[in-house]
Amino acid sequence: MFDVDGTLYRQGSLRRAMALRLALAHVFRPLLGLSTLRILSAYRRGQEALRETHHEGDLGAAQTQYASRATGASPEVVQATVTRWMEHAPLDLLGRCAQPGMQACLRELRTSGLKLGVLSDYPAESKLAALGVGELFDAVLCAQAPEVGVFKPNPRGILVSLERLGVAPSDALYVGDRAEVDAAAARAAGVACAIISQQARQNHEDFLTVSSYAELSRVLARHKEKSNELRGVPAQ
Repeated sequence: MFDVDGTLYRQGSLRRAMALRLALAHVFRPLLGLSTLRILSAYRRGQEALRETHHEGDLGAAQTQYASRATGASPEVVQATVTRWMEHAPLDLLGRCAQPGMQACLRELRTSGLKLGVLSDYPAESKLAALGVGELFDAVLCAQAPEVGVFKPNPRGILVSLERLGVAPSDALYVGDRAEVDAAAARAAGVACAIISQQARQNHEDFLTVSSYAELSRVLARHKEKSNELRGVPAQ
């Protein structure tokens, strides 16, 4: 199972490209541009705030209300701003921000017979299509889905994903980019975790750090080979 933002694509690169796009769109309306930035920033802060609380109910509505209270904008304006600038506007930029080797790794895993799933903080179908990998996944789920309703590190999303995939926690791997969120959620769900990061390696008993999808592919290939040896399966 894979996280999306920051895991399947380089989030920093996308945000820089979107900052330029937003600035150009508001050259002649700087006050509107400033208001848009404030709303988007408050919406992201709401996500992090909701990670720390036990929220029951409509998670998307709660995040919208957080941004509305923080900025004074109506919930309708917040939602329209988020829909335009966070959901629709970035789609044509995602392909160029894809993590190197990501598509090849996913296709290789799919070809090997593994089930693939996505658990993202936000609805992910349009992003996966823009990245060219939408058809590779057996299950796509987000934190805002009614049956989840909580952000990671709460493990509920991972557990619901496992149910949809028909896979036991001991047979699953969750791949993310934030140890404090993704690895913590995986640990709580009893699932192994790999964190993709260009930063210095973190030696930790709860997760593996890899620098790229090429390295992830090599690690999984070695794991499969060792599993086959233990079961007496001849090498191919």
